[in-house]
Amino acid sequence: MTSTEWDFDSQQAATRYTVAQLISDKNVPENAKITLELFFIPADNADADALLKALKTFGYTVEPEQETLEGGGTRIAILVSIENLELSADNIWLNEERTTKIALTRGYTPDGWGFVEP
Repeated sequence: MTSTEWDFDSQQAATRYTVAQLISDKNVPENAKITLELFFIPADNADADALLKALKTFGYTVEPEQETLEGGGTRIAILVSIENLELSADNIWLNEERTTKIALTRGYTPDGWGFVEP
């Protein structure tokens, strides 16, 4: 899938909704310092080395994670961590959109995000 085929509007809407829910329902304070984690999984044409290199070039902390699949195969998923980020929909979306565009051009798709409060 290419970045022109990806539905960024839906992705952004889901992120904004999720952040609003976290702030209102779960009493997570807006602008709390977090470590944002973004997850990416490979498609058939994935190039893990190219994605790791590109993300590092843009200053992201990345970690490849080898996962065992049902049926015995393996895949290399990518975890991107951004420390000391203020929790807001704008901050999360900025990084989510940027890393998604980088990932899509290297055969990876986003598989969600989460965060750790420091």
